[in-house]
Amino acid sequence: MNSLARLAETPLWKAAGITRDYVSRMYYVVDEVPRRQRLRLTPVVLAVEYLVYRVDSLAERNTEVDLDAERNSDYETFHTYKKAFEKVLRFVGAWNDDVAFLVDEAERFIRLENAATSRGTTTRQDAIALVELRPTDVRLLRAMTFALRGRSMDPATRDLLWPVEVLADIANDLGHYEQDVASGTLNVFAVFVKLYGDTAAAELRREVDRYESMFLDRLSALPPERHAQVAEVCRRRYAAAVRPYPRTITQPQDLASPPRPAATSPRKKAAVGTALAVGLLAAAAYGRGRSRPSRTPSSLRKTRGHTA
Repeated sequence: MNSLARLAETPLWKAAGITRDYVSRMYYVVDEVPRRQRLRLTPVVLAVEYLVYRVDSLAERNTEVDLDAERNSDYETFHTYKKAFEKVLRFVGAWNDDVAFLVDEAERFIRLENAATSRGTTTRQDAIALVELRPTDVRLLRAMTFALRGRSMDPATRDLLWPVEVLADIANDLGHYEQDVASGTLNVFAVFVKLYGDTAAAELRREVDRYESMFLDRLSALPPERHAQVAEVCRRRYAAAVRPYPRTITQPQDLASPPRPAATSPRKKAAVGTALAVGLLAAAAYGRGRSRPSRTPSSLRKTRGHTA
């Protein structure tokens, strides 16, 4: 693997891609964030997404280990990461009810994914629950931008973006289908292939159509002059989900049970400190540009009219 390919696999590179694709190219546009504010918000958002990928790396190391049952050292590290999240977000003034809820949802996703991979049984309901919960990290980034700006999230646009985020996650799995099958990574299309064989594409397309209909229905609630722009930036994110699906791969191994990864480097213990340092440096940069604290919490509905 060349140096560029190795760089593309690093948490920082992945975090930068997510920040660009979701925050810069979709959330800032839909939420009409002024360009001057974008320059101050983006370093904080990038730092937090980097921390998310550090947690994701931890989860990938434990695909065969039921963390709730074994309570190994990584089980405790999950709690350390969660505390690190809260510490950094409170420091930058990016903590409110929406953010707190989504941090809890992120932990719920990690544990749900760990249960699916470690126990080796994945149903259609499991796959849908995971794909609906997996975009929690990008939802968290959006909630942070509102907290940092001292504004409450608009429920209408939050609900509008929810199916778009799910569709984008399905599109990502379709784009990485062959790679995920080869590596044994949990993939929604692979689960459907395992469950439905030759009819997997049709079954998954039913779910995609349902989410897209949900998006289009909610889009109609926006002012008419905004329809075209919002539709364009949102459809760009999930385009692969409505294109022809990849050729299915028949593989005898259990797709939800990848081989145990190699032993973790001793440097893993420095991950939290590194991520916190990045977060604090970004916080300092943001703090210098802030004119006032932004601590306006917004009320959060526990039930949003969808599974989450």
